[in-house]
Amino acid sequence: MAGDKSHTGWSGGDPDDFTSMTLIRTSLAMRRVFVATLAPFDLPPHHFSVLMHLVEQPGLSQADLARVVLATPQSVGELLRVMEHKGLVERTAPAGRGLPSAVYASKAGRDILDAVTPHVKAAFAPEALGLDEATYRRLNVDLHAVLEALGP
Repeated sequence: MAGDKSHTGWSGGDPDDFTSMTLIRTSLAMRRVFVATLAPFDLPPHHFSVLMHLVEQPGLSQADLARVVLATPQSVGELLRVMEHKGLVERTAPAGRGLPSAVYASKAGRDILDAVTPHVKAAFAPEALGLDEATYRRLNVDLHAVLEALGP
């Protein structure tokens, strides 16, 4: 009923004690830093992620790449078309009928990734996030556990 003051606040308790909401808020804040760090290089975050994975696992298929960057194959297909047009990735022809093409970071893609990586690492270093090294490492382990629990 309008004006009823008998219940105030969120029924879930203190929002600052809701870990999932804290994680979402942290994700949004980190994304802002990530975007700002990559902006001088004209590199969107998804392009960074794709290049990073292609350097680590050259020759991924579009479907496999979609799984590791947590996107749909269709959205990765469009992303790869843009990145291919910019000269950041290369695709090989399928090895046979019905087989996927392999995707690789181009030399230009590797070069931009190498140029931006020190800036990204500095932006997200433990001290930049207000953490000590041990807490930073533990946070990474805990976040991987959350990702594993939530699945692909």
